[in-house]
Amino acid sequence: MPCAVVTGSNGGFGRVMVQQLLEMEYEVIAGVRNLQYGNALVERAEALGKKECLHLFELDITDTQQIEKLADFVQSNMKTLDVLVNNAGYCQGGIVETLSEEEWRHQFDVNFFGTVKLTTAMLPIFRKQRFGSIINVSSISGYMGMPGMSAYASSKFALEGFSESLRYEMLPFHVYVSLIEPSSYKTDIWEKALTDIKLASVDYEKMVKNLVGEARQSVEGGGNPYEIATLLRVILQSKRPKLRYPLGKIAKHVYRWRHFLPKRWLENMIVKRLNR
Repeated sequence: MPCAVVTGSNGGFGRVMVQQLLEMEYEVIAGVRNLQYGNALVERAEALGKKECLHLFELDITDTQQIEKLADFVQSNMKTLDVLVNNAGYCQGGIVETLSEEEWRHQFDVNFFGTVKLTTAMLPIFRKQRFGSIINVSSISGYMGMPGMSAYASSKFALEGFSESLRYEMLPFHVYVSLIEPSSYKTDIWEKALTDIKLASVDYEKMVKNLVGEARQSVEGGGNPYEIATLLRVILQSKRPKLRYPLGKIAKHVYRWRHFLPKRWLENMIVKRLNR
């Protein structure tokens, strides 16, 4: 039975991907920050008749000891590691002028350095077995920065560069690194990100108000998170998975047209829309 590790499994995309992998007959190690958060996963596994295929693992992606413990568990208990899905992450919203160094560092610790550390811990397994897939969940913000999300976009830009470089390093070992780049979906990441944005000055008041409104509207009209399950299946069934997979209509349009639209036109559109 193939084995998959998924981080950030307790909600949103993570839970959906764990379910998809169970349905595809994978043995799944689901990383959750608190084991109590995994109750819904256990219930779903039971409903699928796959309870014995689900292993909940307490994992704070910023905790080096927990990462090492997970790597040891995989090496000691699994015959192979077929898939690593780095999904854990969050969005730190905020105008640059208001963000503290602590907020910047924590954003990168979770969204970037945690993924780097966990992936690095698993690379010897992939290299020795000479096959597998590493799937990093990025964002449309990984190739397009937006106001109010500078910390988040920066962490995702870093993740994109890391993933592309790692792909070249792992291709000789028949290990494929891919990025899933979603636009807005009906998860709580954007609501959490923009709810508590602080104002450095009243000069930003209109922009922040419109940012929050746009985010809520985007989520309400966003896609079904289960679309990522379909994409995950496509990636894993591909003989040679691609590097980038934009997910959602907006992400696909932006990815396709970002190099063709005049930069000044795009800047004017965004600034006017958020300061109207």
